[in-house]
Amino acid sequence: AGLAIGGTGAANILDDYEEGTWTPAFASTSATFAYATAGGTYTKVGRLCMLSFRLTISEAPGGTTSNGVVVTGLPFNTASLAGTYHGGMFGHYFNINLSATGVLAYQTASGGATVELKLVGDNAGETGVLASHLNSGAQIRGQIIYHTA
Repeated sequence: AGLAIGGTGAANILDDYEEGTWTPAFASTSATFAYATAGGTYTKVGRLCMLSFRLTISEAPGGTTSNGVVVTGLPFNTASLAGTYHGGMFGHYFNINLSATGVLAYQTASGGATVELKLVGDNAGETGVLASHLNSGAQIRGQIIYHTA
């Protein structure tokens, strides 16, 4: 069953379309987070998944804040990276003290349900964002696009 696109072979059958909600969260080893807002929606067409979300913390993270931060709760595990890079930029963010000049980006974890927060920029390379970089009221709004496993 499915919709045949451009032919009748198995490679031309669209057999998966889904819409739903998901709950994003920050995670960092031994850190704690309190949320003011955490919600999102997704659309999955075949293996391509597009998430829209808003995630806001109500106070600065507690506990150990010297470790990297990921966004968890993706509705589907990501595909294996297999020599490619899966990542992108967020639409909007604030109250995040990046450690150098650059922009906030994300990179999917191969085969997982998280995205790692990164600082990227010309001549800045790629640096992980730490829990200590998130201030009270830190917020990310935007989209995450990835291929599912």
